[in-house]
Amino acid sequence: MNPRRPVPADRTTDAPGFRAGEQLEETTMRRTMSGALVMAMLLGTAACQRPTQVLPPSPVFEMQDGRNAPAPADAAADVSEAAGDTLGVADNGGVVPGSVEDFLRYAGSDKVYFAYDSAELSAEGRALLARQAEWLAKYPQVGVSLEGHADERGTREYNFALGERRAAAMKFHLVVRGVAAARMTATSFGKERPAVAGSDEQDWSQNRRGETVLIGAAGQK
Repeated sequence: MNPRRPVPADRTTDAPGFRAGEQLEETTMRRTMSGALVMAMLLGTAACQRPTQVLPPSPVFEMQDGRNAPAPADAAADVSEAAGDTLGVADNGGVVPGSVEDFLRYAGSDKVYFAYDSAELSAEGRALLARQAEWLAKYPQVGVSLEGHADERGTREYNFALGERRAAAMKFHLVVRGVAAARMTATSFGKERPAVAGSDEQDWSQNRRGETVLIGAAGQK
């Protein structure tokens, strides 16, 4: 029989040189993987640590009397509110809200008219007073003086009494429409204050009237 040929040392895994090369390769791979892992952790930490922006405190302005003025944000709010008021006037055709002009524009008139020797409100007069009541509801700080008038016919005493009934009729209708009675006073001028001078029916019809006079409206002195 032929003897078995020995396996060369460089072809066996048990050889010392083969094992040394394998260990060197494993060490190199471990070092490479460890370096990559450390680099990834450093990049992730740097990405998460963003600088925090510190805002400066709001400036405080000192007034001449030693008090602190409001911050600019409050001043801007005041300017915005003032601008809103200005826009309200502009949207109202230049008429100041709550003024006598605003009242006349909304209600249509400050006068109602009566038939001869009568204190009964006409349908037109009731409709006009209803619009006046709506405006007065928007401005509860405004007071009202209701003035009753008569034409020149009849005695002075009789026309004073007639004017009182006309003013009372207006007040009653406004109270029904929601205007507080405490805001209103009823006054009679009889025939002492005619709206027009004359002695015919056209003139008399203008003098048989009741007037709504505002007290404390915007712009009044």
